[in-house]
Amino acid sequence: MSENFASFYRKASSVRELVDKAPFPEKARFQITKVIELPAKQYHRYMNELLRDVSFISRNVEDMRFDGKTETFLCLFVTCRDANTGVLVESEGFGYARYAAFIPEKKALVLDGIPVEHANEKCLRQRSVPER
Repeated sequence: MSENFASFYRKASSVRELVDKAPFPEKARFQITKVIELPAKQYHRYMNELLRDVSFISRNVEDMRFDGKTETFLCLFVTCRDANTGVLVESEGFGYARYAAFIPEKKALVLDGIPVEHANEKCLRQRSVPER
């Protein structure tokens, strides 16, 4: 199994904030426990709302933690089937991305054998405007 490293940030509100931050002096080791695949519109909306409580994180809190023995973030990888990017999420038991790391090229990750959950978040759907 290859080792993976990324720069995790605490309480970033969006991917733009993750990208704009200067990287930590050293990157942290991570292991993906589950891939969360969102529909395209919801994925793009989530990228701007990382501090929003979402059910796919709440459902998977047991799969995320920081393993102090191996100094590894056990995390979810949130992406979209048609996107080349994604976000690593570790929630520390919360319903939002307490720690997050942006992955600019998901092809660099080995995702074979990792469970995939196809999520459809009501809170991330485009709100319809009532007709007048």
